[in-house]
Amino acid sequence: MNRLLLILILTFSFQSLSKADDIRELEIEGISIGDNALDFFSKDIINDNSIFYPNSKKFFRTTMILDNNEFNTVQMHIKNDNKYIIYSIAGIINYQKNDPKKKCEDKRSKIVSDIYTILNNTKKSEIEKDFVQDDETGKSYGEAIYFDFKDDYSEYVKVGCVFYGDEFFKKKKWPNHLRLSLTSSEYHYWLKNEAYK
Repeated sequence: MNRLLLILILTFSFQSLSKADDIRELEIEGISIGDNALDFFSKDIINDNSIFYPNSKKFFRTTMILDNNEFNTVQMHIKNDNKYIIYSIAGIINYQKNDPKKKCEDKRSKIVSDIYTILNNTKKSEIEKDFVQDDETGKSYGEAIYFDFKDDYSEYVKVGCVFYGDEFFKKKKWPNHLRLSLTSSEYHYWLKNEAYK
């Protein structure tokens, strides 16, 4: 199976790429859904950087800082069964708090345009706005575009910008960021139905 690279190098390089019919054909920093995380990172590093969700330990999230890559970090969701198979992966580019929102929005537009060249048969959404659940002030939000692989919207590529309100930023110190993510149906179902309920 030829895997398609979704690696940012200022712009995407899609030379000699074919159309993607399966989300598992896509990669972020050379990593795909269905890969074993141990092929890329040590078990100790994965476990030391893992976080569980409030109401279910079926999956955990691990975040790796990258050096000399376009993404600052890569975030993976892995089933908690000691097999270390990746069910969701995201590449994240952080922005300074005083960077204009347009900087992230322009990058998102470029990525969406590049992705569309290989996923033009995949359902593409308009920009969708979601508020950050943890921010009670309602001033933190994300704006994302989705490429849906399934009719039930459960398996997708997401390209989004997240902007944090001043109060929430002071509390959490999380930077505004761009997120390019690949999400499998099984992980999506768990996140929506089990992780927080």
